[in-house]
Order: sequence, then C-alpha cells, then structure tokens
Amino acid sequence: MAASLLVLGLVALATKTFGSDGPSHPDEWDPRVADLAAFVEVERGLTFDQPVFVDFLSPAQYTEQTTDDEGGVPADDRESLDRYAAELRSLGAASGAIDLFEAFNQVSDGGTLAFYEPTDQRVRVRGTEMTVGLEVTIVHELTHVLQDQRFDLERLYDGELDSGSSTAFRGLAEGDALRVEEAYTADELTEEERQAYDEEFAGELAESELATADVPPFVSATFGAPYALGQPFAVMLVNRDGNEGVDRAFETPPDTEEHLFDPASFLADEGAEDDLELGFDGDEELLDDAPFGATSWYLFLAERIDPKVAFEAALGWNGDRFAAIDRDATTCVRAVFVGDSEDDEDQMTAALSDWLDAMPGDGAELDEVDGHPVLETCDPGEDLDLELTGRSETALHLPSLWGYLVADAASALGPDDARCYAQTVIDGLSYEEIIDPEGAAFQGDTFQQVLTDALESCS
Repeated sequence: MAASLLVLGLVALATKTFGSDGPSHPDEWDPRVADLAAFVEVERGLTFDQPVFVDFLSPAQYTEQTTDDEGGVPADDRESLDRYAAELRSLGAASGAIDLFEAFNQVSDGGTLAFYEPTDQRVRVRGTEMTVGLEVTIVHELTHVLQDQRFDLERLYDGELDSGSSTAFRGLAEGDALRVEEAYTADELTEEERQAYDEEFAGELAESELATADVPPFVSATFGAPYALGQPFAVMLVNRDGNEGVDRAFETPPDTEEHLFDPASFLADEGAEDDLELGFDGDEELLDDAPFGATSWYLFLAERIDPKVAFEAALGWNGDRFAAIDRDATTCVRAVFVGDSEDDEDQMTAALSDWLDAMPGDGAELDEVDGHPVLETCDPGEDLDLELTGRSETALHLPSLWGYLVADAASALGPDDARCYAQTVIDGLSYEEIIDPEGAAFQGDTFQQVLTDALESCS
C-alpha cells in the first residue's frame, strides 16, 4: 500500500506469481530500517513474523514499478475506463475528454511515495538516500507489512469483498498506518527533524500536485477517501480500546463505506439494505452494477451544491445500488438511495433536486422506485462544459472532521450521543471555516469551550 501525498496512496495490484514456497524474505531487516520496524512493533503492540525486503528506488525505477504501458492494456479494460469517464460526466463529476488510464498512472506515480505489495511482500520506496521524510514513509509501509502478516491484506483482492467493503477495509488499513506514522513524527523526531520533515513534505506535496494536476478532482477524492476518513476511524478505535480495538476491527472489518463516512455507524453495528430495484425501463443490459456508497453520494453532490447540505443528506444513508447501461450508444446511470428514515430520504430527494438545478444540460431526472429516490442521468458528451467547481478536492475535510469529532466523543459516549456531539460542533462552523488550511476556527480557548459545551449538552 502506498504512502502518498495527494491521495495518500493506493494498493498496487499484484501481477507476479511465485512458486509453492511463496515470496522470498531476508534473514534480517535492512540496517537502514531495523529501528523503524522496532518502533512499529512497539506502537502497534504486535511483532513481525519475518523481515521483508525494502527496495530503495530511483525516481525512474519507481515510475517503472508504479505505472503501466498503455500498449499493454486489454481492449476490455480500455472500454471500461472510457465507460467510467462517461459515468463521471453523467454525475457532473468530470467534464470533457478524460484519459483515465493516464490519470490513474499519474496518481500511482506522482501521487505516491512508496507502496507495499502483499503478493510479493516487498516495500518499494521512491528514494535511494535516507531522509527524515523517507523514514516516516517507511514507518507507514512497515505498518502495512505488519498488518499483512497478522491479518492478511490480500483479502482486498480475493473477490469476496464488494466495492464498499473493500474501501472500508482499505480505510481501516490506511488509517491504522497513518496514525502509527503520526506517532513516529510526534514521538521520535526532534524539533529540528520535524522542521526538516515539514519542509521536505511541503516540497514533495508541491511536486505531487503538479504531477497530478490533470486528474479530475472527484477521482483524486475517491482515491483519497480511505485515507482522509480511515485515520479518524482508526483513532476512534484506539480511543475506545487501544490497539486491541484496532486488531478486532481487522478480524471483523467494517463492511460498508458508511462505517468510514460516519464511524458511529460502525459502533452501532449498522448494516445496509441491498437487493434493491433500479427501475430501468425495458431489458437494458447492466454494464456496471454495484454499491455506490455514502462517500460517493456526498462527493458528487458536493461538487455542485452546498457541501454541508450534501453531507447531511449522505449521513442518512442506509443502502443503495448503482448501475450503468448503454442506451442508444450513450452511457446512462441510475442510482437508488435508501435512507435510515423517511425524513432521510426526503432530505436526499431535496439535495438531488438542488443538484439537478445546478447541473448543466438536460440529461438528468429524479425518479422513485419502491418509495426510494432514484437519480437517472446520462453522459452529456465531451463537448458540453459542465463547469466544475472543483469542490471535490476540499470536500473530504468535512466528513474527516466529523470522524475526528466522533472519535473524540466515542471513548465517553455511545454512538447516538457521539453523533450529537459531532453535529453540534459542525453546525456552528461554516464550510469555509472547516476547509481553511490555517484552521483559524479551531484555535484558542473559544473552540475548546465549544467542544466542552457540546459534550455536556449531548451527554
């Protein structure tokens, strides 16, 4: 799994095969990483089964490892990428011609600093000389190694998990690695080293943003969600039960995106409705048919309407279904939303109506199936300017803050009261205050009093 800048990483799909003895391992850790591995063991309260190889690669070597040659992409995969681009335009989440193959290569390469591949059990890092930033990156990846040895990260690819469960499991893994990485920077680095790390990270972030500038914001946000939402989820588990709580979650992972989007739903053991009807007319062939997820509802709505309105609507998620068809050579999608209550479905219907009003063109409409709101929308084509706001790039700040607030309260309050606490705090903040990079609204005694008052009112 990759430690990344823009999206904080992605898991490399393994393509290598091995003999019956499996991947090879060194007898001992590379001396450059031995102390880092020892820190990870202590911080996670677990021990490695065995060392793994850590490959220090030049930028050119790293690019070769993280990108694919377009000439080797099967025609079916290219067709799927083109269809996904049409689906993004249908949802108003991207505009014009979109080369998703190139976008994914940009994210895999320019948006990452390292990755651990469970299949060959090796860590690969961009860099041949150890720096403070590389130390932090390796701590992140070694946490994935430990997770894999103890909890089997290859479950992400065994075909048993649907897209929502896979994203939730990935969020758990990345959130755990991020909080170990953060502990390393806080506890192990000197003040001088932290300053060097901040400067190094800022430079790498600028390079990453330049390298991924052509990636649609919604795509970046989708890749980033397991990281932005996974860390507060892991913090919540630690706040309640320490490392043992994280270990139990790996053994019985979160199984819907809602568990990341609203961590209180995991504490409450909330599931989701499935086996939903979409209400397509005729006998259309379903090209894509999968869960959509609370995060995706929020992100595409937030691109065009008030993100706080979009967030409140998505919080009522209790299941969905998303599908795409080819209708007269045009890709059309339908998505049905099931809420926790009738009021939640009314709230989503109102948010979708606002989205329809803000969406250019006339290829979308609001429908209803079995009493549930359904959005049907078709690809407007590459020529229509869909006038993107780019809010997908900042939208994850809101559910991330919600997650941290739930994590803050979860050690003392139950799921409903933790939600009350998070809601009370967020209601008092504007979206602009939430996404402010300086975090001015969260400074000083005034905000601390807000938190105290919210805790008392919700207890």
